[in-house]
This record gives sequence, C-alpha cells and structure tokens, in this order.
Amino acid sequence: MIQYNITLNSFNDFLPMKKINFLLFASSLGLLGCSQGELYSAHKLTVATWNVEHLASDGDQGCKMRTESDYNQLTQYVNTIDADVFALQEVASEAAVSRIFNPEKWQVIMSSRNDSPSYKCRGNGNLSTQQKVAFAVKKSITVSDIKHLTSFSEVKLGAREGLQLSLKYNNQTINLLNLHLKSGCFTQNYSQSDSKSCQIFAKQAELLKQHVASQILPGEQWLMLGDFNHHLADDKNTLRNTLIPENMSANSKLTVLTDGKQSCHPKYPAPIDHIISSPTMTRKLSSLVMFHKYSQQAPTTMLSDHCALSATFNIN
Repeated sequence: MIQYNITLNSFNDFLPMKKINFLLFASSLGLLGCSQGELYSAHKLTVATWNVEHLASDGDQGCKMRTESDYNQLTQYVNTIDADVFALQEVASEAAVSRIFNPEKWQVIMSSRNDSPSYKCRGNGNLSTQQKVAFAVKKSITVSDIKHLTSFSEVKLGAREGLQLSLKYNNQTINLLNLHLKSGCFTQNYSQSDSKSCQIFAKQAELLKQHVASQILPGEQWLMLGDFNHHLADDKNTLRNTLIPENMSANSKLTVLTDGKQSCHPKYPAPIDHIISSPTMTRKLSSLVMFHKYSQQAPTTMLSDHCALSATFNIN
C-alpha cells in the first residue's frame, strides 16, 4: 500500500494548482470520498408495485376514464419514481401499459389469463376493461423464467393470476412474484369469515403459503409484491402470520417492508399494497421503503386510487 505524508506547508504549496489538478490529486488520495455507498450506487435496483386502477389503452373505455393529460401525468409519475421494475395491477393489456411506459425503454410482460366477462361500471355506466397483472422492466435488464401462476385465477372467474419472473442484474438472480389477491375480505382473520370474498381469499392464501414453502428457498433472492388487499403490516394479521410464522428459521424469515408505513390514500391509511422480501434481499435494502404521492391527493383527483410503493436494493 502506498503511504502519503502531507504536511501543512506542502498542502499550502499545493493550493495554487489548477482546480482540475486538485481534483485528480484529491481523488487519488481518497479525499473526495469515493465511498463504498457511491461505488454501490451503480448496482442499485429499485423495484415498485403499483395498482394503476383500471388502466385501459383508450381513456374513454372502462371504469376509470382518463384524458390525454392524465396519461401524460401518469408517464411523468413513472419517470419521477425512477424504478427499474414495476409490478403492475389492474392493467387491461400491453397496449394499456404502453400508454404510460415508453416501449422503446420498457419491456412488458403480461398475465396470460384469458379475458373475463365485463360488468357495468359504477358511476359512468361503461363496461369494465380487464384487470390483469403485468411487469414493466427496463430493457437494459435481462428477464427469464417467466411463470404464469394460473392456480390463483382458477379459484374464481375473474380472479387474477400470479405472475413470476427472474431478473439477471449485476450477475445475480432476483426472483419477483406479482400478486393481486381477492378484494372484499379486509378482516384480520379471513378464516373466521364465511363471506364469499373471504372464502376465495382463503384459497388464494393457501396457494401462496404453499408457493412460499416450495419456491422461496434459503439463500435465494426473492421479492413478493403487489396488491394483497389485506393489512399485512399489522402483526395480528392472519395471512402475515401464516406466511411468516414465529418459528420460521432466521435464514428463511420473510420481512414485510411496509411495517410502520401508511398508504398514500387519505381515506385508507392502512396499506394493502406490500413488498415482502426474503432475508437475502432484506439485508440488501439500501433506502427507505416509500409510497409516492401524486401532485393532487384528493380522492376525486388522484391519478389512481393506489400510489406506487418502491424499495431500493444494493445488488453487489
């Protein structure tokens, strides 16, 4: 290792040098702080989940009508979040996703679920468009091992598939599972409710439990994210305790990254959108998990009734 001895006088003699020479010199000594964090920044991966609320390719269609200005604002919102991957819910088609994600920059992976029957929208009387899950991934990232988890949609006509894929990032594999579970079962213990929504939710919960047990293996890098339609940030929540039992070993224990967070919706502060990480990903979490508010947060003017939730990881 080279050692440098700099006296006060020698440093004072050095001050008149041109600024560029000073920067080069300081950099060689580490005086400019080429910190470990800065070195890591080149390999940071930001992942977001976002329910876009009935996103259609035509703003005149479906239950959430949108103007050209709305689409432009949604695109600006995407750019502001600056994520590398979006897990999306309630998108009708690849064409709908491409309205706000530039196809020159993003690859879109859509759910394979067949279209389900439409229904009459409350409020505008339109026929509903499809509610599917999808991923938007920057084209600079390699996507592989795409799986359409049809069992989640087979529990009921119109239910959503799970969509799973693997990313190759900085020579590492990161596995992502995108979910949109059944709505209408917001009780903490779905197993004690006899409502139809909770019965369907219970079937999906069991499928998710089995999937976690068989797929999320110790040492692997996993994120489960999406609209769970459940308050998993509450430690009394039955689904949370089913997925993360107290006796779960430390090298397998999942983390709900929305613990202690509030949703952006002014009427519904308890989040139902979540990111759940495996231990290896939790250790790589590099910044605060956050919901990204819209410029207009009144319920009647929000661009969607869900805000995007993001987390950033150091993949080194």
